Formats: sequence, structure tokens, C-alpha cells
Amino acid sequence: MSKKKKQEAPKEIKQPKQVVKKEWYKNTTQLAIVVAILIITYICFSPAVSSKKEFTNWDDPGYVTEQPLAKSLSKENIKTLFKPETHVMLNYHPLTMISLAMNYSSSELNAKPYALTNIIIHIFNTFLVFYFLFLLSRKKFWVATIGALWFGIHPMHVESVAWIAERKDVLYCFFFLLSCITYIKYIETKKITLIILVFVFFVLSCLSKAMAVPLPLVLLLIDFYFQRKINWKVIAEKIPFLLLAIWIGYNATKIQSASAIADYQIFTTIQRLSFASYGFFMYWAKLFVPINLSAFYPYPALNESGGIPMIYNIAPLFALAIVTIPFWIFYRRENKEMFRVYVFGMGFFILMVALVLQFISVGAAVMADRYSYLPYIGAFFVIGMFVNDFLEKQKTKMMTMVFVGGLSAFFIIACFNRTKIWENSLTLWTDVIEKHPYVITQTGNVVKVEQVGVETAYKNRGNYYREHNMSDLAFEDYNVLVRALSKDAGIYSNMGNMYAIRKDFDKSLEMYSKSISMNPNSFDAHLNRGITFSNMGKHVEALNDFNEALRINPNASQMYLNIAAEKLNLKQYDNCISDCNKVLAQNPNDSYCLFYRGTSFVNTGRLNEAIVDLQKSVSLNASNPNAWFNLSVAFNQTGNFKGALEAAQQAKAKGYAVGDAYLNELAAKGGK
Repeated sequence: MSKKKKQEAPKEIKQPKQVVKKEWYKNTTQLAIVVAILIITYICFSPAVSSKKEFTNWDDPGYVTEQPLAKSLSKENIKTLFKPETHVMLNYHPLTMISLAMNYSSSELNAKPYALTNIIIHIFNTFLVFYFLFLLSRKKFWVATIGALWFGIHPMHVESVAWIAERKDVLYCFFFLLSCITYIKYIETKKITLIILVFVFFVLSCLSKAMAVPLPLVLLLIDFYFQRKINWKVIAEKIPFLLLAIWIGYNATKIQSASAIADYQIFTTIQRLSFASYGFFMYWAKLFVPINLSAFYPYPALNESGGIPMIYNIAPLFALAIVTIPFWIFYRRENKEMFRVYVFGMGFFILMVALVLQFISVGAAVMADRYSYLPYIGAFFVIGMFVNDFLEKQKTKMMTMVFVGGLSAFFIIACFNRTKIWENSLTLWTDVIEKHPYVITQTGNVVKVEQVGVETAYKNRGNYYREHNMSDLAFEDYNVLVRALSKDAGIYSNMGNMYAIRKDFDKSLEMYSKSISMNPNSFDAHLNRGITFSNMGKHVEALNDFNEALRINPNASQMYLNIAAEKLNLKQYDNCISDCNKVLAQNPNDSYCLFYRGTSFVNTGRLNEAIVDLQKSVSLNASNPNAWFNLSVAFNQTGNFKGALEAAQQAKAKGYAVGDAYLNELAAKGGK
């Protein structure tokens, strides 16, 4: 009989310990990484808040330095900003203007606090990008980290942050991201209060910049990515968003159609498609290799047959490849998650960049760094998810970290250096000119433009030089554009000013006349040509120009002063008195107007009135020798020889060529 085997007690099966991941903000290392990203972002943009920071002469005057709407937080001003017909620089963005007015109320025209505000909002945006991508990626920390880091430090984003006039970019992005994040929370909880909040953030984003209008379509992309069933209920949620987007879009189009959209006939439809494709391709190229960045990317010059360079002709193929090849690759993979990632990321990029691709030319640039600010979030999400796969594999982890670290280091250095370019107008436009210069050759009297540069850069740098009393350098920049046969009437007016400074009045008149032939309603050109005529002693021609300038701008009341001076020179004394009366009604203490009227009174025999005006004139401006001498003449004719002698002596002391015979005559008459 076999022995029964002793049965052993069953061993307890140990269950593997379930690792509960901490939230990122409870994980000390991860929290430190996020904080480090925000600090690095600030360091990258710190040159924008140096003591040398200035407003530029590119849109900053229109938004701040010369903009009355940015200089008041009164109820009336805020009401005006919210009116649909109120626009600043052809944009409707009341919240942006209120934020700039808040800066002005505390710091007036100190540029540094404005730039600091932009940086602070950008840092908030960087954190929101982290959280948005964290939620999108289903809490993949490294996806969110890479996306946030590259968003924060990418050199293409310098324009949106360091340029004070681009406050609208960082501000609308802030509310746009809040709307997207809140929408994801709404999908998770289905709380009605959250969808209302999504809409509120959308409204705020639209009131910061009209570029927010694609948000309803972005929300549908989020629905697709999270595999939410698209039904009538989901569509109905978006109806209020769509209605607002249509209204904002309509209002923006109505405002900008006035003058921002260029003449469609300059380029063909095919060429415009090529420009849009080129911009799309270059935004992706500069995402990975952000070199040769510029504040201005000019359209190419047409060749003799009206064609454009080959790179633009083949750009549609590159753009199509960027979209379709990854789409096909991810679609064929068994893992459909990356397909949804790609559709969302590329869809987000396309939706947010489509409105600024140059299908219809708005402005004179084929692309702009600032247009990548929000669209790049979609690209960073796709790249982050793709890179995350390699980070999770032990074999490729180190190599991937080296690649990400190296590229990030390059972005940091490039961003820091790029921010320095926005220190002032001189550094900004010099950088553009170095990258896009005019190349002009001359053989005999034949001038040929071999390479078209950026006209705006030469003009604005010339303006900077002129305003800083560097007239020779201003002359050189303006002259480049004159030689290039610029179609900007203002250039010739500026050159007229330069020649006037050099006392070359004939060339000055030539430039002003050229400007007026191109733009007959140029107030400045008529005014300055009138001044030049006056300096040449051509008072009839000067009077004609001053009258034309007044016709163009009837509110320029000071033109009456110029007109009065010319009428005085032409001995039209009664007309001179009439014009002076108009000026003095507004400004009773205008010393020159009192001088002109007083002189006219002398010449019409109204000596007592003349003495009153001339005495008041010299009391207000004792350095005018002509007024002193004319006062002497008036006193002499009324028999006040003592007053006449004292006034004549004052005139001589101030530089008037008073003859000794006249002084002796007054002394002999009892002036002593």
C-alpha cells in the first residue's frame, strides 16, 4: 500500500504592488522641472527688460506712444474701445488696448514695464501649454514638458513677446488656452458651468485678437481626439461659438478691407497659392531650424516675365508632403492613437495658421514669426508624443534625451540673442537690412535693382536716424529707396527734408514735388514744400502750398500762421491780419502771430494797435529782433522817440542790422 503524499498548504500568491503615480505638482522632481522651464523662459526673454529697452517705430506708436486710446482708463474711453467700429491699427481688440492703458497709467512711456507684462503673460502661457498638453496626452509628463519648454523658449516666439505692439498675441493665446483646457474638463465632467466658462474665455480671447475665431473648430478636434461621438448635441454646443466667430470675423474683415489688404492684381492666383504654401512650409522648417529669422520677410521680386523664384513654385509640393506623408504613415500603423495625435496636432496647426497664410496679401510680408505663436502648440504636441515613445524605450532613451537637450540648448541661445534684436528701432531694422538688403548697380545713368530689399526697414531706420539727429545716415537709407524707385510717396517727402537740411533747396523741391505727384493729398509734403519755397523767397508758391495743406487738413489751425507769414511777405496786410485773428482766437499768446499782425498794423497805419501787438510779442519772445525793430518803427512814427531808441537798441543787441544813422536820428529827436 503506497503512502499518501502529505499535502502542502497552498502558497500565497503575491500580487504585484500597484504603483500610484503622484500628480505632477506633488512630485518634487517634476514640479522642479516645470518651475525650471518657467525660469529658463524668463531668462531667455530678459534682454527685453534691460535698461536700454525702447519702443520701436514699427506699430508701437500706433498702439502706445501716439495712441490716445492707450492713455486713459476712463469709463468713456473704455466704452469707446468696445464699440465695434473702434479699431486700432486696423484691429478690433479692446482688451489688448485696456491692458496697454493699464501699463500707461502706471509707467506712461517707459517701455520696460510693457515688455515685462508681455513676458509675464508669455510665462503664464508656457505653463498653460504644459497643462493643456498634459491633459491631451493623458498625463504624459514628458510630452507636456517638451511642448511647454519649446513653446517658452522658441526663437520664433520672440517677435510675439519682445515686440510691445504684439501684446495682442500673448493675450489672446492666454484666454484661448484657458478655453481649451476648460473644454477638456467639461468633456470629463459634463458640467454645464464649464461649457459656459469655455465660451467666456473664447469671448475674452476674441476681444484680445480676432485670430481666436477658429476655436470652435479646435473644440471639434478635441472631440475627435478624445473619441467623443459627434452628434447633434455636440454640434449644438458649438453654435454660440460659431455665431460669435462669424461676427468677429465679419467685423475684422470690414475693418481691414479698408486698407490692409493689398491689390489682388499684383500677383496671380497661382502665385498666391505658392506664397501660402511657402509660408506653411517655412513655419515647419523654422520650427526645427530657426535661423535667419527676421522681423520682415519680403515678397520675392518678379522677374522680367512676371515669374517668381523656383522655391516658391515647388513650395506647394513640400507643403502637401508635410501634411500627407505623416498622415499616411500614422494611418497605416496598428496603433491608431498616434493617428489621432497627428490629426489633432496638424489640424490645430492648420486651423490656427490658415488665416495668416498669404492667399490674399495683407501687408507686404510673405510670412511673419509672430504667426507661429499659437499654431506651434499643435506641432509641439505631435513631436512630444512621438519623442515620448523613444523616451520610454531603454535603448533609445539616452540618445533621445541628448537630441532634445541639444535642440533645447540651441533654442535657448537663439532666443536670448534674438530678443536683443528688439532693443530699439536701430537694432531691429539693421538686422532686417543685413538679411534682406537692396543690391543696386549703376552703369552710367542706368540704375538696376539686382536684389529687392525690405523697404520698410530702410524707411524706418532712416526715420530713427532722422529723429536722433543723424541726418547723414538717414539720407543714405532714404537714398537707397529713391534709387530703387520706391512707390512710397513718403520716402520722397523724407528725402526732401534731408535736402532741405543740407540747404539744397532745388533738390528738396524736386523730392517734394515727386511725393505730391504720387500722393496729391499729402499734408506733410505740401507743408514742407511750402516752407522750402518760403526759404527761397518764392512766397506765391509757398502760399499756394500752405493753402493746399490747409484744405487737406482743415483742423491744422497753425497753418494760418504760415499763411499769414506769406501774406505779410506779399504785402497782403489785411488778409494777414484776418488770418492772425483766427490763430489768436485759439492762442492769444502766440508771439509770432502777434508779430505778424503787429507788422501788418504798422504797414496799414494802425500804429496804436501795432504797438500793443508788438509789445506783447517781445514780452513773450524777447529774442525776436524783427519784432523789436518793427516796434521801434511804430514808436518812431507815433513820436515816442525814447521808446523807439530803446526798441532799436534791443533789436541790434539781438542781431538785427540796425544802422548807426537810424540810432543817431532817434537820439537827436530826443530819444536820450
